[in-house]
Amino acid sequence: MSDSFQFTERAALLLEQGRITDAIKQLTQALELAPENDHALALYARCQYEQKKFTEGIETIQRALAINPDSEYYFYLQGFGFYRTDNNVAAIASLEQSISINPYFAESFGLLGYVYLDDKNFKQALDKANEGLQADPENITCLNVRSIAQNKLKMTDAAIETMEYALAQDPDNEFTHTTVGWNYLEKGKHNLAANHFREALRIDPNMPGAKEGLKEALKSKIPPYKWLLQYSFWINNKGKKAGWMIPLGIYFAMRLLTGALGSNNATKNIVPIVVGLYLLFVITSWLINPIANLFLLFYKDGKYALTTTEKNTAITVVSALVLGLLLLTTGMFMAGYSKNLQTAFMIAGIALAATAVPLGKIEYPLSFNSYGKANKFAMILAALGLVTCILAFAYLPAAIVTGGIFMVLFVLNNWLSIFR
Repeated sequence: MSDSFQFTERAALLLEQGRITDAIKQLTQALELAPENDHALALYARCQYEQKKFTEGIETIQRALAINPDSEYYFYLQGFGFYRTDNNVAAIASLEQSISINPYFAESFGLLGYVYLDDKNFKQALDKANEGLQADPENITCLNVRSIAQNKLKMTDAAIETMEYALAQDPDNEFTHTTVGWNYLEKGKHNLAANHFREALRIDPNMPGAKEGLKEALKSKIPPYKWLLQYSFWINNKGKKAGWMIPLGIYFAMRLLTGALGSNNATKNIVPIVVGLYLLFVITSWLINPIANLFLLFYKDGKYALTTTEKNTAITVVSALVLGLLLLTTGMFMAGYSKNLQTAFMIAGIALAATAVPLGKIEYPLSFNSYGKANKFAMILAALGLVTCILAFAYLPAAIVTGGIFMVLFVLNNWLSIFR
């Protein structure tokens, strides 16, 4: 058993150093000597979580719980695994069990608060954070949850006070700087947010939340992107169903408004303006992200934060838009020439400009089977748009057929995306 203990202690040290593969080797040897070593199993589960193998990690920690069912920490680890696999009901049950075993283990309260934040139950998240802080007033996890919940509940002054207190406790905590950054970003203060994201990345250059936050803060320098980001925060704070209910509500409200305006001779000229503004809003929401990413390619911080997919979609989307608009403009000036050639330019321009939308959904490196159904459909749709563009000049009747199919699938895909 002493040899097993040495392997386990060595593994714990390696895990803290981020040497996951080496830690797993030590734990494998420890478990070969003592299969009932629940501490080794818990460390093994943590290693699996670090490797994003959450399902396997849950199975491992359940083996540890079978050996020691009275460990609040093992229930905490099980709850963490459930949380990361989007099984919030099971996560809540595990964390409540952890708290029932040890009501002074603040980390369980903090993680439970994050689960409630994920469920948009901000009041419950704040309550759990406060309960955890009663057990440990300086617990960073609970302080972060409290500041997020206060921010969501429009308790701005209290949120700022909590953030300042959390930073005072640990000014070099990358998680706290990331939380503060997102709180400021949600309030529209993108410069302050960017400063905290940069500080988080100084402490940990691989902090995912800080990388994503810095990109959002930098893109918020573009006014349309900033407005749409605030709209996105607003929708997300309304609950999970709001993601499709609000866009549908806006669409039907627009239809009712244009119907009412169109029925009156005095206001019917306003209908095209209302429809145009609605379409501008929708198209901007589809394309603003890759367009903003192109802006980041020329920004000193942004180009290093973008992923391969973001860089490629920025270039392909903007290229498709520009070329499509050039073809459309050319077609408009050909009215006095060949009618067929003008039609070809118009169809090619519309198809190419519309292809910018699915091009923005494609993952890189290109693969038809690696990224899921949404990526497959985006690749098929983009290919159909490009084929229509080519056929417009090679054989116009075929382009009309493929263009019709493309537009039907285009509209269907964008409607269905509301519910995803």
